[in-house]
Amino acid sequence: MELRDGRPGDGPAIDRIARRSFDRVYAFFAIRGRRHAWPLLVAEEDGNVLAFLEGRLFDGRPPIGYAYFVAVDSDHRRHQAGRILVEESLRRFRERGATRVFAAVPEDNEASMNLFKTLGFADVPRGAMWQWYRWRSIPVQMNMLIEPHEILLAHTFADLPPTSVDVASRP
Repeated sequence: MELRDGRPGDGPAIDRIARRSFDRVYAFFAIRGRRHAWPLLVAEEDGNVLAFLEGRLFDGRPPIGYAYFVAVDSDHRRHQAGRILVEESLRRFRERGATRVFAAVPEDNEASMNLFKTLGFADVPRGAMWQWYRWRSIPVQMNMLIEPHEILLAHTFADLPPTSVDVASRP
C-alpha cells in the first residue's frame, strides 16, 4: 500500500468511496470538501485508490487541525489504511504548528472511534474549543459542522514547546 497526496484525477475514486462509506449527507460533504482539503491524502495499491483522508487546517496561532473525513473502501477495511492516513495527517498538522487535531465521530461508529482513540485522541466536551481558543473557535466550529450524534475528539501533542501560545498552556 502506498500513501500519497491526493490529485485531481483521484476525484472519481474518492467520490465512489465516500458514497459507499457514508450516508447521503456525509457523502455530499466529503465530496464537496475535497476541493478545500489540506491535507488530502490517499492510500492506493496497484494504482487503485483504497482510502482517503480529508483534513482542514485552520489558520491562527496556533493553527487548528481537523481530520474531516476518513474513509476506506469496504473491500479493503482492516488493512491499516485508515490508521496510516490518520498518522500521516497528524505528522503534517504538527509540522504546520498545530498543537491539537480534532475529529468528530458518530457515536455509533465503533471502528472509527477505536481508530482515533488508539492514536491518542480523547473525548472532549464541546465547550473545550471555546476554553482553548476563545473567539477563534466560533468560525472553526461553524466549519466543522459537528452533528448532535457526534463525539468530539481531540489529539493534543504531548511535547508542546514552552513558548506555545496555546490558551490551555497559559497560567
